[in-house]
Amino acid sequence: MSGSGDEYNYENEYYDDEEYYMEDTGQPWWGPSLDGDNIYNKSELSALRSDFHTSFIVDNDSSSGIRMNLTYGYRYTFCLVVHSDNQSSHLPAPLVDFYLLQEYDWDFYRRDFEIRTFEDRDMLNLIPPEWRDIVAWMPYRDVHSYEGKRQLDFTVSLDADETSGAFFGLAEPETEWMYIVIDGWDNMRDSDTPAPHRNFTVDLTIMSEERLTLPKFTVSIFCCGLFLSLMAAPLIMHTKFLNAGKDEGAVAVDLMPMMETEQSRATAVLAPNKEP
Repeated sequence: MSGSGDEYNYENEYYDDEEYYMEDTGQPWWGPSLDGDNIYNKSELSALRSDFHTSFIVDNDSSSGIRMNLTYGYRYTFCLVVHSDNQSSHLPAPLVDFYLLQEYDWDFYRRDFEIRTFEDRDMLNLIPPEWRDIVAWMPYRDVHSYEGKRQLDFTVSLDADETSGAFFGLAEPETEWMYIVIDGWDNMRDSDTPAPHRNFTVDLTIMSEERLTLPKFTVSIFCCGLFLSLMAAPLIMHTKFLNAGKDEGAVAVDLMPMMETEQSRATAVLAPNKEP
């Protein structure tokens, strides 16, 4: 696991001809860079399979966090607690925001921080929410955003390892890192918490627990088996109905003999015929 931070550094920027460029990447500010951490730490991470704890300071009007390699087959429990720093220990811990982001959304998040002083930044509010994921960052699965919190516990499990690659398998898949971000500035979201106007510290604990998961093909087997059983049930019932009368062990049916006496015969002969 990498260290905390990935905080933004203004020393690697400059303005030229009214266009805003990153010195190391040569890319304009609009649109995210899809090169992962870009000028930041690009080292490979091993899959997180053990517990982890760290503490770090987040400056006012900034954000910090941890880059992780979460893997399939584990359940991760995140515990975060915010404390006031030593200079403001007499005050209660500030309210801050927590986000779990994928690498793709992390690039958008960084761009949002870089352009936070631009006048046109508020135009994002004019975009419908269902279209914002095209031009803006979104929390993981659209639900892992926790805003206005002093402490937080939540759990997440991956259905599959997060990877990305070219269409039709033309490139090797690359691992999509996950980021737990502690946000102490006014980001683009309408529901976020403003900057706390003071520094604060964060205790972060990640507990990993191996979980039993069924193989993915069991879903296909179950669905196909259920569909085939629904098709086979009428055929089985119809076959049993047709074969019910062909059982050789069936008991033969005998007619009951007619019982006649001499008196009944005489009565039948002597009875007069009735005229119609």
